[in-house]
Amino acid sequence: MLSRARVVLVSMLLPVLLPVLLSVLVVSASPARAGLAAGDVADSDPAPTWGWESVFRDDFEGPAGAWPDQWHYLPGWNAAVQNGVGQLDVGRLSQIRTNPGWTLPAGTQVRVSASILMPDTGSNYAALWIQHPSPTDPREIDVIESYGPQKPTGAQLGSHICYDLVDDSVDGACAAAGMPADLAPVGHLFADGLKPWEAYWHYQVEFTVGGDTVTYSAADAYGNEVYSLTSTPDLRRVPGNTSPLHLRLSNKDVLPEHVVAGGARPGMLVDWVSVDVKHP
Repeated sequence: MLSRARVVLVSMLLPVLLPVLLSVLVVSASPARAGLAAGDVADSDPAPTWGWESVFRDDFEGPAGAWPDQWHYLPGWNAAVQNGVGQLDVGRLSQIRTNPGWTLPAGTQVRVSASILMPDTGSNYAALWIQHPSPTDPREIDVIESYGPQKPTGAQLGSHICYDLVDDSVDGACAAAGMPADLAPVGHLFADGLKPWEAYWHYQVEFTVGGDTVTYSAADAYGNEVYSLTSTPDLRRVPGNTSPLHLRLSNKDVLPEHVVAGGARPGMLVDWVSVDVKHP
């Protein structure tokens, strides 16, 4: 028989212990299930990185004047050097290509991204592009080409599946053969604020090997999406899987008759470049 003191103690503790006991019973009766990590939400991907594998990345962290060892320059063109503060300076008449190339099976998703500050001149144009260097099936994806603030188009993107004036072809032969370039100006989409030649912008393309379209996008210095455009469907529009694709950075002169005076910085500064893939 409980003493009077024990009865009083139990009556005092019961209101406190009862909710705890009930919660234990409810939890133990619930079926076991796997939990999501903090911050994750089922069936959502707020940062679209799941499933992507990095196959190439260059942050250009070498000392000033050092050559980027994942690239080589093309004969007849100037080299490009790192500036010591984490960027590659692709100066006038420079053209470089990645040492590694990638031959990927059909169905592989490919994403090429870069952070770039474009030249502000009207006498040269700088570009990041993907090369599929097959002599019988040349393909090219121009992630971005910048002609500077003095040029009417400002910048453009697109792709080529044929090259005029190559192998004795004549100007206009590609279009006549039904293989014209698919190019689009994007300068008219730039809003007020920092432009590509005033700040680093993030450029990106995505395509699927064996697919027929390319999606181009850009975000400004504040992370705002400036455009997201998809190319005209064409099975020849994206690289195939018979020869390796490479990346190129180039900075060419425009033809003398197209020069527009102005600007003080002919070099293109590249903060980083990456290639990611998602396997089928």
